[in-house]
Amino acid sequence: MKNSIKTFILSVFAVFVFYSGCSDDNVTPVQQDNFEMSYTSSSDTFDNAGILVLDTVKVLINNIKLKVSTSNDTTDFKPGPYVLYLNFNMGVNYIGSGHIPVGTYDKIQFDIHKLGDTEPAPDPEFRDSLGNTYAVIAKGSYNNAGFIFKTDKGAKQKLNFPNMLVVTETTTNVTLKVTPYTWFIDNNNQYMDPNNPANRDAIEHNIIDNIKASFKAFKDNNKDGIPD
Repeated sequence: MKNSIKTFILSVFAVFVFYSGCSDDNVTPVQQDNFEMSYTSSSDTFDNAGILVLDTVKVLINNIKLKVSTSNDTTDFKPGPYVLYLNFNMGVNYIGSGHIPVGTYDKIQFDIHKLGDTEPAPDPEFRDSLGNTYAVIAKGSYNNAGFIFKTDKGAKQKLNFPNMLVVTETTTNVTLKVTPYTWFIDNNNQYMDPNNPANRDAIEHNIIDNIKASFKAFKDNNKDGIPD
């Protein structure tokens, strides 16, 4: 009787070990995050003697990808959408982290994103009471007269890294730096009044078509807003 009980217990234990081993073989190892993104802003521009003052700028982005330097392939980072809040009194802010394949990358891609009609708004100001949606919102003053400038113009953007970005299994951080004051400068290096409807097309052109001049992307592992 004792031998039968012993045999039964050993059999149960063997079955448990077998299935435990099978289960472990099917478990996908958890990949640790090895890539982070942050952003910051700057008011770097020529001295405007207080003519134009930006208090807050919001930019909606999504579909963040990195381009592999040795091919036309891209790797997805975050779908988004994400709101970049630029108030010029902050340091470096966190966007998110994830795991991307180890390798060398030369560009970062993302969309300046206009919300779809049924897409949830990550910030209520990107959809107004009439259902209109926006991609960029800027608030401030021009000659002490307040303004709110909104545009629904979206665009795909590609930014070159100043140096090839080598991503390993240890964490790499990339910072986006934005200088939105340049959006409001005309071809004569004069600030345009955002309250003047005649300037709207030119400002939108600067925001969307000249975004590469106002956005920089670089490795910034210590997150001080300066390229490593």
